[in-house]
Amino acid sequence: SGVRQADIRKAARIYCDADRSIISWCLGVTQHEHGVDSVREIVNLLLLRGNLGREGAGPSPVRGHSNVQGNRTCGIDHRPAGAFLDRLAEVCGIDPPREHGMDTVHTIEAMHRDEIKVFVGMGGNFASAAPDTAYTFAGLQKCDLTVQVSTKLNRSHVIHGHRALILPCLGRTEKDHQKAGVQSTSVEDSMSMVHLSVGMKKPASPHLMS
Repeated sequence: SGVRQADIRKAARIYCDADRSIISWCLGVTQHEHGVDSVREIVNLLLLRGNLGREGAGPSPVRGHSNVQGNRTCGIDHRPAGAFLDRLAEVCGIDPPREHGMDTVHTIEAMHRDEIKVFVGMGGNFASAAPDTAYTFAGLQKCDLTVQVSTKLNRSHVIHGHRALILPCLGRTEKDHQKAGVQSTSVEDSMSMVHLSVGMKKPASPHLMS
């Protein structure tokens, strides 16, 4: 992981001395080749100190935020089925591409093969979210252009291609005024429930777009 052994031992001591603990993780763990085994060991570690089944303790997979929407709710997939694409074409009056896309790991590998020249990130923190950080950094830096559409600064803005654009946008906590009025944003929670979220704050800048 690149973490010094002394820091790992320090974290272990903090965990051992704590009255109760919550362990959180996100895509770097779940998308890893050994993700299932890693989550199993996280749960085993919690069990060793009795950190399951009581208040203020337990496992906490970080998911369900607005960037994770897609596959379950509106069919977003890098390998969509033909029937879905046919229906999408019919409903939207478009001719969607039929070639399969690439997942995160294959995208980074393609960057290293110089097959991807431009990377556009819609939110998120791609540089830090993938399992192999150093390999991901090197892949992004091989791109001719990286573009980040973002609500806040993160590591992906400083690990970039030969040219880079950072395009600030409205966050879902900010009011999004359009001709039809203030817009709502759909969000999906951890239980797969989709609901609307309306921003309540004044935008940080009048130039921000949704």
